[in-house]
Amino acid sequence: MGKLLIYAAGSGLVLLLLGLLAWSAHLNREAERRFPATGAFIEVENLRLHYTDSGGGRTIVLVHGANSALQDWESGVRQTLQRTFRVIAFDRPGHGYSERHWDRAPTPAEQARLLRFALRQLGVERPILVGFSWSGSLVMAYGLDYPDEVAAVVTVAGALYDWPSPIGAIYQIAGWPVLGSFLAHAIVPAYAHAFADELSRDVFAPQPLGDSLGRAPVPLAVRPASFLTNAEERRILKPFLALQKTRYGEFRPPLVVLTGTADRVVSPDIHSRALARTAPQAELIEIAGAGHALPYTHPQRIVDAVLRAHVRAQAIGRIPY
Repeated sequence: MGKLLIYAAGSGLVLLLLGLLAWSAHLNREAERRFPATGAFIEVENLRLHYTDSGGGRTIVLVHGANSALQDWESGVRQTLQRTFRVIAFDRPGHGYSERHWDRAPTPAEQARLLRFALRQLGVERPILVGFSWSGSLVMAYGLDYPDEVAAVVTVAGALYDWPSPIGAIYQIAGWPVLGSFLAHAIVPAYAHAFADELSRDVFAPQPLGDSLGRAPVPLAVRPASFLTNAEERRILKPFLALQKTRYGEFRPPLVVLTGTADRVVSPDIHSRALARTAPQAELIEIAGAGHALPYTHPQRIVDAVLRAHVRAQAIGRIPY
């Protein structure tokens, strides 16, 4: 009788795990149906990177945040900017439909290096770089490492400094052998689907979710490869920023720092305000009462920040009139 119970329990567990894997695979296919690859692909160091390219004129490059893809900019930012500028938005390596090198740490500096090669292939010279959330660190790395190749930089609710709170347990576990892969393939898509509102509330707060959550490509971000990339990026960002922040005083391109005063995800005090005090070319713009998800809740303010960066770059001759 005891052996029969053990067998039944084991069989039930196997069936449960197979069910979770099947359900997660279905959710991943559904995510790709809802958010298909709508752009083109470019090959950089044997990687296929997905991007959109629209409009004409001076180039603006949009780089999305964590747990996301280039659809971050599809709530009005890209559509408005393309009336005046050439606008290129990338899926970062390992996100959306872009590939990544799994044997290289996806640091902001490494991703900036790959972005630079991609832009060269696309014939882009001295773009204005716009980085949201995690990618605030990326566009700052680009401006620090290649200062003469950038017209200006805009950070939007950017993660810019190391912070005191610990990295979430789920991102730590994702780095463990076997268990991390199981978590990514069997648990995370289903969990994110079941608790989407709760998981996203702080990102949009104090603004309500409204229909913004449905436009955010979170389902793409919880596919196995993208989730594992997000988790690794979370783990490496703090030590990376602890070093990068020591260089902010030497930042040369014009810099516009945009933040919401009520951001619960990326503290304005720790990040944007600190950068504005340190970088010599920084101009801080605060949106009173705004939270973290500025591309969805305040797209026009991002457009205004880009226009401000463009004017400042023209004024000092980094781009022609």
